[in-house]
Order: sequence, then structure tokens, then C-alpha cells
Amino acid sequence: QEYERIMVRVDDIKYVAEIQERIKNDGFEAYSLNDMLDEMNKMTGIIQAVLGGIGAVSLLVAAIGITNTMVMSIYERTKEIGIMKVIGASLKDIKKLFLFESAMIGLLGGAAGITFSHILSYIVNKFGSNFGDYMGTGAETKISIIPIWLVFAALGFSALIGIVSGYYPARRAMHLSALEAIRTE
Repeated sequence: QEYERIMVRVDDIKYVAEIQERIKNDGFEAYSLNDMLDEMNKMTGIIQAVLGGIGAVSLLVAAIGITNTMVMSIYERTKEIGIMKVIGASLKDIKKLFLFESAMIGLLGGAAGITFSHILSYIVNKFGSNFGDYMGTGAETKISIIPIWLVFAALGFSALIGIVSGYYPARRAMHLSALEAIRTE
């Protein structure tokens, strides 16, 4: 007698892949939920890579924007920098001032990004709550979860990007001649 399909139950989930491989080696076709899980993991990996690429480009644009903003700030405040030098501000103080400003720009940008991410995550979870029904679980499923450690890591990283982006303009401000800066109109 021939059978079209046979279902095999495995006592422990850790043996599913091994038994499935044995069935395939015997010349039969085998399918398990692990196959679907593998496909979902591949798709998730591709999505993460695309989003990571978009994030990297966004980070580069933000870093260039911060650098540009700080360079323009130095041009606009050349006279102030000269006065600070004349009244005794050290080069380190001037550098710290501009690095602090660029760090704040990065931190505020990071905070805006986190706020936007939370809003987007809420929308995705609100309208994607029926996702569990499609998967057959019947339970409400959260598609997007933002852990608290990620929020703090993002804030720290955005401040670090601000500092790195502001380093060149801060050094430029340090090396301005005090007398030339005061004469500038």
C-alpha cells in the first residue's frame, strides 16, 4: 500500500532538523515548521540589512550636516571666538565649547529619531496586531519592540557622532588668530 503523506512526531524540538535530514537522505521529501522559520529568518536578515544600509546613509548625512552647521557657526562667531581668546579663554575651553555644541546637536537629533521611532513602532503594532491571526496563533503579536537599552545606546551613539562630526570645526576654531578674528566684520 502507498501513502501520499506521513506525519512524523518528534519527542524533542532539538531533534527535528536531524530527523528531517535523515528522511531526506532516505530519498523522501520532508517539510517541517523549521523550514518556514528558516525562510522567515532569511527574510528578516534581508530586511535588517536594507534598514541598516538606510541607517548608515542617514548617519553619514547627519554627520555631514552637523559638521556643516558647526563650520557655519564658527564663521558667524569668528569675532566672539577672538574675544574669548583675548580675554583669556584657553584653546581647550574653546574646543570643549564647540564639541559640546556638536554633541548637543547629535543628542537632540538622536532624541528626535527615537521619538519618531516610537511613534512608528506604535503605528506598526496598532495596525499589525492582527498579524498573529495570519500566523494561526490567535494571539496579539507585537511586530516592533524597542528595548530601553537601545534607546540609551542610540542617544549615546548620536552624541558620539555629534562629537566626532564637530571635532574638525572645533580644531578650526582653536586655531583662529585672535587679532584676525576681532578685525573681521
